[in-house]
Amino acid sequence: MSSETANKPALHKFFVYAPDLPGPETPKRRVAHLPEHFKTALPLIKSGFIVYGGGVLTPESVSMPGAEEIMIGSFLICAGESLEAVLETLKKDVFYHSGEVWDVEKLVILPAKVADSFN
Repeated sequence: MSSETANKPALHKFFVYAPDLPGPETPKRRVAHLPEHFKTALPLIKSGFIVYGGGVLTPESVSMPGAEEIMIGSFLICAGESLEAVLETLKKDVFYHSGEVWDVEKLVILPAKVADSFN
């Protein structure tokens, strides 16, 4: 084992559920903030911090073919040293710090055991 590997902190996986704020204007605000959100998220994906993620949809979004997809939040699987480290990174996202998209009072971050493969 190299000293570089030995000095790296252990990374854990975390499940994140970030529900959107209630209200009819939130979807418009989400769309308006998407460019900045992606600008923040893409480097986190490349670094391995964001393992997987996307939008949470209403049940009606999949109730029939061609139904409108309505996002009501976000989900992520993140790799981080601690729950606190994951939260601090998420606070830098415009969906969090703008106060216009995610309902940060209802944000859920939990340690997770992620199955990488079922083979």
